[in-house]
Amino acid sequence: MNKIKIILAALGLMVSLNVFSQGEGDKIIAIVGNDVVLQSDLNFSLYSYMQQNNIQQISNELVQQVFQNLVSEKLMLAKAEQDSIFVSADEVNKQVEGRIRDMVAQFGSEKNVEEAYGLTIPKIKNLLKDQSEKNMKLTRVKQAKFGYGIVVTKPEVTKFYNDYKDSLPMVPETYELSQIIRIPKITEDAKFIAKEKIDKILDSVKAGMDFSELAKKYSDDSLSAIQGGALGKSKKGSFVKEFEDAAFLLKPGESSGVVETEFGYHIIKLNDKTGDFITAQHILVKFPRLEAADFTEINFLKDLREKIKSGQLTFNQAAVEYSQDPKSASDSGYIGKLSVNNLDQLEIAALTPLSIGEISDPVKVGDERYYGYYMYLVKNKYPEHAATLEGDYMLLEQYAQKFKEQKLLGEWLEELKKTIYLEIKL
Repeated sequence: MNKIKIILAALGLMVSLNVFSQGEGDKIIAIVGNDVVLQSDLNFSLYSYMQQNNIQQISNELVQQVFQNLVSEKLMLAKAEQDSIFVSADEVNKQVEGRIRDMVAQFGSEKNVEEAYGLTIPKIKNLLKDQSEKNMKLTRVKQAKFGYGIVVTKPEVTKFYNDYKDSLPMVPETYELSQIIRIPKITEDAKFIAKEKIDKILDSVKAGMDFSELAKKYSDDSLSAIQGGALGKSKKGSFVKEFEDAAFLLKPGESSGVVETEFGYHIIKLNDKTGDFITAQHILVKFPRLEAADFTEINFLKDLREKIKSGQLTFNQAAVEYSQDPKSASDSGYIGKLSVNNLDQLEIAALTPLSIGEISDPVKVGDERYYGYYMYLVKNKYPEHAATLEGDYMLLEQYAQKFKEQKLLGEWLEELKKTIYLEIKL
């Protein structure tokens, strides 16, 4: 991820907190109907696409692809506006609440969601609202054109396969898996180390050193650190309780002492307070992840594996009782089929030597901000192979459907360009 940020910086693509914000001199690169595409829109979409697809290098083709996707999206939103397609606030809120519930199920608690995203739940909801409203409008305008799904028939799948079988990608090696996950705990030793560091920073703040420079140099909140710890203008309810209580007690220009939240230790500087809104900066020192906590969970999983192998309990029973992933634990640890494209190198290395029915060593999965130790049961293995109609019909059906969707969508977008004003300035 740091490589991506360096590449983007070299190209003059500016990262801000959570989004690429429109700033002074932000260039209009396309006009679509009554809307515009900004350089910052392209920067953010490009960065997001590279994150999601683990792409490390920018090419002209990638930039053009992302730009065309943005223009296409704006064309469809302009069509939605023409057709008076409406999405109510209640619909948006229901979808956002559903997304939050899914996140909580995935990460185990709201606290874990906030830690994983580096944002409070209220801020995540605000970001999701705009995204959800836009996506719902896009869905409805496409439904108005194509109905509730483009269907491919068996003859169409067969024709697609015969036409493109020589250029289809190999079906990657795939594992059918169950899992048990354990998350290392924050220890008192970790808190002690973080406290020593934050106390030294606090001494520097009290000595009159520039708060912004200290945040840039020492804060573990990487997104706000590049802006001197700035959190922007925020409404009451946007932060976790401990942080917010301390921030709202400050007077403009004042800095707090050490404030503990589940994210770590903070020093807060209040710049402005108007009613329920504050503008603040902070310096965060996260609780370090210590090897002792990691070894506790690694050894726990190893002991659990021995109990399963000796017949004291089954993997399914262990997943239900001990896995800290509620979603998979509710299904006895079962997570279905995953191709090697969806696994990292440590997972692949742990799974490769295993036979069907065997259990992996504990594997560290995630980044340093949010990770856990996973132990897998291999229920089945499918080697890499060329796609066939007989063995991979469902996958080929997905390919054929996507191909047909893209063809029809492309034809429709060309039609829209005839009735919606479009000017490319890139």
